[in-house]
Amino acid sequence: MDSAALRARAPLFLAVFIDIFSFGLMYPLIVALFGGGWVAQAYAPATRDALLSLAFALFPIGMFFGASLLGDLSDALGRRRTLMICMGGLAAGYGLMWAALEIGHLWLFFLGRLACGLMAGTAPIAQASVVDAAPEDQRSAAMAQVVLVNTLGMVAGPAIGGVLGHWDFRLPLGLALALCLVTLALLRRAHFASDEVRRALQLDWKQPFRLLARLRERPAIQRPAAAFFLFQLGFLIYYTFILVEMQASYGFSTAGLGLFSMVMGIGCVVSSAWGFKALRARFASDRPVTLIGLALCGLFVAASSLPVPAWGQIAFAFLSTFTNIFAFITLLAAISSCVDESERGWALGIANAGVALCVFVAGLLTSLLTLFSSDAFLLAGGLIVLAGLVPAAGMGGNAAVAKPPLVAK
Repeated sequence: MDSAALRARAPLFLAVFIDIFSFGLMYPLIVALFGGGWVAQAYAPATRDALLSLAFALFPIGMFFGASLLGDLSDALGRRRTLMICMGGLAAGYGLMWAALEIGHLWLFFLGRLACGLMAGTAPIAQASVVDAAPEDQRSAAMAQVVLVNTLGMVAGPAIGGVLGHWDFRLPLGLALALCLVTLALLRRAHFASDEVRRALQLDWKQPFRLLARLRERPAIQRPAAAFFLFQLGFLIYYTFILVEMQASYGFSTAGLGLFSMVMGIGCVVSSAWGFKALRARFASDRPVTLIGLALCGLFVAASSLPVPAWGQIAFAFLSTFTNIFAFITLLAAISSCVDESERGWALGIANAGVALCVFVAGLLTSLLTLFSSDAFLLAGGLIVLAGLVPAAGMGGNAAVAKPPLVAK
């Protein structure tokens, strides 16, 4: 990407960074708040687990509706305008959560989580915007540019959230609010994509289900979508329960949880910047990269259920996210290649809606911690990732060789 294109897309990449940064910011905060904060002190263990499950689940409920609607909205109104809507909504959501901790009303925290989920749609919109301008044989490389920005946010969010939250839970929420407002201002002046109306817009509460039903009419997208769903479900079960495990079994503090999550983010960054490029260069298509990523990620996630010391869990966390990127990039590229430009926002929005459903299921499962240990869920997560190999094996391959992803210098 030349310098002019990079400058034009800088607000877009910043919006993607803020989205994943603010998402990662919340995981160590929620685990710490409901596991040892004032919420844990005010409620019995069974009620606390139910509230923890609700705190995790409300975000993906909003994300399920928001991802599908925002993806379709970006196809109709343009990418930039929709990203501005997302940033404004995220700012409002983090403002509500900050206020909840300030005045001690938990229902405001839950409302903020729901609002943030509804507006968590920047990733598929940015992916669609970047892929719009990329030839078919370069789409996985173009997708890698967005994923690299995602992974940088994944490193920064949990680390900053954990460290600032160790002092005061309100600090990371205030930071996220400020960053959303700055990004919104930059997007108003941005010109990374045109805002022409691509097609008519019709929205109602049934729209997300209609968008999902559209999958039946496009058989080409079904295998990569199924593989992506299983892959994300298994990995998000791992992502949720490994933090619970690190607090309950290894005694990690809020800051420790944030730094542990940062290690996972570093695995994503290293893979996005170097590992994916090296592996993709060895093959003439994306399909073998997908299969390798699913197999290795599933094995490392399953291995985290073994009785290993803390440093072993840290190593598995790095390796699982490093190999995760192989399948993540190539499956999203496969999904986007199954439709034309007018439906690319829809297709990637559907992928994001699938992620939302996976986060929802993983969050609900935390209510079962009184019945099953974290190890059982970690093993299940690894097996579900490996199950993604079945639909992925039937996918077609792209014969062209993708250029390597952009590496930030």
